[in-house]
Order: sequence, then structure tokens, then C-alpha cells
Amino acid sequence: MNVAPVLLDVESRSRADLAAVGGRRYWEHPSSEVLVVVWYDTATGDVGTWAPGMPWPFVGRTLAAHNAHGFDRFALERYGIDAPAWIDTAQLARRAGLPGALDALGVRWAGVAKDREASRFTKALSGVRRPSRKHGAAEIPAHTWAAMSPDERRERGIQPAIDAAVMARVTAYCASDVAIMAATWPRLAQWLDVDADVGALDTRVNDRGVAFDRELARRLLAEDARNADAAIDAAARALGWTADAVRAAAMSPAKFCTATGAADAQAATIATLEHPLADARKALASIARGKLLAGLARVHADGRMRDTLVYYGAHTGRWSGRGMQLHNLPRPAAYFENLPADTTYPHTINAKGERVVDVDALAEEVIAGRPCDADAIALLVRATLFAPPGRALVAMDFASVEARGTAWMAGDSAALDVFRSGRDPYKTAAAAIFACDYDAVTKAQRQIGKIAELACGFGGGPAAFEKFAHAFRVDVSALDLDAIVGAWRTLHAPIRALWYTCERAFRSACNGRPACAGPLEFVPSDTGDAVACFLPSGRPIVYNDAHAGEDSLSYVGSRGREHTYGGKLVENAVQATCRDLLARAMLTVDAAALPIVLHVHDEIVVEVREDSADDAARILRDAMLDVPAWAAGFPIDASGWTGRRYRK
Repeated sequence: MNVAPVLLDVESRSRADLAAVGGRRYWEHPSSEVLVVVWYDTATGDVGTWAPGMPWPFVGRTLAAHNAHGFDRFALERYGIDAPAWIDTAQLARRAGLPGALDALGVRWAGVAKDREASRFTKALSGVRRPSRKHGAAEIPAHTWAAMSPDERRERGIQPAIDAAVMARVTAYCASDVAIMAATWPRLAQWLDVDADVGALDTRVNDRGVAFDRELARRLLAEDARNADAAIDAAARALGWTADAVRAAAMSPAKFCTATGAADAQAATIATLEHPLADARKALASIARGKLLAGLARVHADGRMRDTLVYYGAHTGRWSGRGMQLHNLPRPAAYFENLPADTTYPHTINAKGERVVDVDALAEEVIAGRPCDADAIALLVRATLFAPPGRALVAMDFASVEARGTAWMAGDSAALDVFRSGRDPYKTAAAAIFACDYDAVTKAQRQIGKIAELACGFGGGPAAFEKFAHAFRVDVSALDLDAIVGAWRTLHAPIRALWYTCERAFRSACNGRPACAGPLEFVPSDTGDAVACFLPSGRPIVYNDAHAGEDSLSYVGSRGREHTYGGKLVENAVQATCRDLLARAMLTVDAAALPIVLHVHDEIVVEVREDSADDAARILRDAMLDVPAWAAGFPIDASGWTGRRYRK
């Protein structure tokens, strides 16, 4: 792509809480205002400023900003300024294997750190103080101010005055950020064509958003508060304390540990405690509450929640989340998938003849006043994402795609045969681990096989197996974990071999020699300070400042220098390849005019008219099963559902 954009940075102030509501809603708040825009024209090298009231000098030009699609684009749109195209330089940085933060980019590629003191000064202009007579405003008494919520304080507080000296400092800070962008642009521009179609699709999906049911969210929050109050009252009765004392002890890790004798106040520890305070703390530490509040903060006037997906949020190119964080929603309790005959939950019968909860019906009952326990609340957090009346959500999810991808990448023919035949890979692993026939594998043994498949594929040993077992609430204390891991590695010898081949190839590239590992190619950069792992799709994963020590491999990632190894390199490559399969399917679905509203992990969700849901499901499945030439032989499969509300 040959383009000479105008690089710019926006400094602003507002009474809106940017971290809570996001850039788009921030610029919808009536108090939000641009203080200054500093720009750099890459075509001429000119630098200048713009402020509201001035004519916009770049009509028809492509604009670029760091986090353009999360902030700057919405700022200029607020003032009626549009552009034929926007470039987000934070996205380009992440494609290059660098952190998205401008500060890290400036240090890495320009040798200039962000002016942190000036950043704090500029952010402080959006802060508020209690109005008093000396401010020439209606005074708010101290006791009234102390009782206000943060939102009330932001709306009624006094903000700092802005004079010429303040504006000069803000402008200088803004110019320093643009200088970093200008210095790094020549290298960032090299990444414009990498994954560009997927980046553009990501913007369309975030702009579209997904409908969010505020009524259900508020009902769930009310039930969550009722459950917390009940748990606190029960603990107070059991301990002979006041409710306020219980709440204070449950909310303070130090007080909680003192009262219960627990080593810490982590969720895993609390789950093992039989103490009234443990139930109170669990009720107060509800994950669902934070999710629901974040969703309410991000929803727009039209009832849609936007900008939840972070393009290239991970080093591998996979998406991450912001706001409600849809990538780690609470997992529904297992009993909702096999309800007893006397269940009071609305339910349907699945293909296996099991009673499973009817999420759509349960949500409507809760809106109508049905009480919820913590498990039902956790189940229904997903259901706040829904389709408006007359429309439906259609979802399709790749089946065990990473396990399939690992077997495919390693050329593990036995594992590939299992997937292609439809046999259960978890029973296959269990049969090898327990040295029994496939048909003789018990339900408990299959669970061990499942844990082994999930824990061991990327080099995990006994510790990883134990960690996964704990997550699945499986007691493995009586098992020989070394023997289990050894049996899995014997069963999947080609996968184990790929770990070491990748390790040798990475080391070779660090030393300036390209090398292949299965379908992967590890190539040193021209400058010799980075290694690119080229995926089967042709997209690279970049390891900056890669180093091969005598017994270690490392690179500089988002958290500084990070160590890696063969299993981790395979994990990166498999996850990135599965991401590329998802992205390709998304492009096909988008081209078929099916509006994508969500994609989480390996799942795509579209919103369509109810009467076209069956056709949409067929198109969506066909798109996901269409294996590209670069993934020939990949044993892909997908399954899905249709409904009004999002569910697991």
C-alpha cells in the first residue's frame, strides 16, 4: 500500500471516565472537548496544530493516529471531520511484534520515551475538585461530596482552569507524541499490507456492535446484590457479628485471612474453606457483577455495545477483549447441561436426550421477576448479548481446533485419523494412558484423557497436568502424573518431535540461518535483531530482539524479555494458524453479507432476521469448513446453534 497519511494526536478533556466507557462513548459525552490536535504530514514533512473553530486543512486525506479506532477517529467525527481512510499505528506496531503502547514503541524504534510527567499533567485537566466559594461556584459541603459516587463527582465537580501557559504545555506534550509517530512511521508503514483486510473487517465489526439487554443486566445485578446481602446476613448470624463487620472483613484480604486463618484470599483458597466468611467473600467477589457493570457502561443509546474486540491483542495476532471482556465470561455450571427430571428451570431436550437449560426462556423469566442464585446469574451474563425482536443470533464454533491444528502441524497421522474418523480423542488418550481398549474407557478415565490432551500438547508436564485437573475439579493425587504425561508423549511422538524441531529452528534463525520446522519457517530479519516465524498462511509472528543462549531462548515481548521453548513456539504457531482460519472464515462470511456481531476465541456469531436463520447457519458453517489451500489436510469441523440470546 503506497500512502502518505497525515499523522496526528488529539489531546482532550472531559467529565466522562474514558477507562470505563471507552473512546467512542467518551466522545458522545457533552463535556468532551478537543484541546489541540498536532499533526505531521508525511508527504511534506510539515508540522502544525489544529483546534476547534479552525478550518480542517486535510480534506480527503488519509489520517493516522495511535489508537485511531479507539479514540482519535471519534474525536474528529465529533467535530464533523471525516476521512476517506484511517490508519491505526498501534495495530501496525502489534503486527510488527511490538507492544501497542506508544511509549514502548518510542523507546524501541525511536529511542525516545513518552513524557510521563506531561501525560499526568494533561490527564489531570479532566480531574475534578469539590466546588467551594473560592472557586466562584455553588459550594458543595464536604460531607455531601464524600457521600457522592464517582460519577456524581465527575458531573458536579470543578475542573482546572486552562490558560495560555497550560495550553502551551499540553501542545508541547501532544507534539512530542507526534514526533514519536513520525520517527517510527517509516518502519510501521512496512506493515500496512499485512493482514490489512482482516484489520478493516475488525473495524466494521466493532462499529456494528452487539445488542445488549440493559433490562436483564440490571435484574441480574439486583439479584447479585440480594444474594450478597443474604450471604452477609447468614455469616453475621453464624459469627454473632454485625452485617457491617462481616462486609468489612469479607472485602479486606488482610481481615479475611486474620479471621479465617487462610493463607490468602484467592478464589482457589476460598473454595477449600468451610467458614461463614468464605461464602460472604465469594458473594461479594462476583465476577458476573464486574462484567454486567462494564457492559452497562459501554452500551450506546441505540442499545448496542461496541468496541469490545481488540484486533491483534495477542502476540500471535489473536483478538483480545476490552470493557466487558467477552473472552473470559463466566463458565456455566455443568448441571445446566444435564438437568434432573424434576428441574424447575425451563429446558429443552438435546440430541443426546439430556435436559439442558433453555437460556432464552430463563432470561425472560428473570426479567419478569424470577430469583437467581449465583450459578444462574453466571449463566445469564452471556444472555445479556442478544438479538433484537424479529432477529436471531446464529453461532458457529470450530471443534477442538487447536488440538486438530497441533496434530496437523506435526504430521501426527494417528491423531489426524482419530479426528477424521469421528472417534473421541479424549477416549483415545485415556486408552493409551490406562493401557486399556478404547471401548473399555470409563467416564472418569476419559476425563483424565481430556486433561492430558489439553495440558500436554504444548510441552506441559506433570505441573501443567495438575493445574488443568484443578481447574476441572478433578482429584489426581492418587495418580502417577509422570506416567500419564509419558504415555501421552509416546502416543503423540510427532508432536513432541515438533517441539524440539521448532526450538532448533528458532535457535538457527537467531544465529542468522533460516530453518524450517514442519510447515513453519523461521527467518532472521535483515538487521539480525529479530526472528519471524512464517505461518502456513504466509503471515509472520515476529520475535523482536530474539536471543539464543546456551540453554535458553528469549525475545522482547509486551512484558519485556520473555523466555520461550519448543512447546511454547508450537503453541504460538498453532494458535496463530487457528486464528488465521477464523479470520479467513470471517472474511467469507462478511462477503456473503452476513453481519458479524461477535467472535470469541474460535466462534463466529452473526445477527440475522429470524426467518433467514437456517440459511445463515448453512452459509456460516460452509465458510468455516472451507479449508484454504495453505491448510490442506487440516481435519476441520464446526458446530453451532441459533437463538435469541448468546450462550455457551
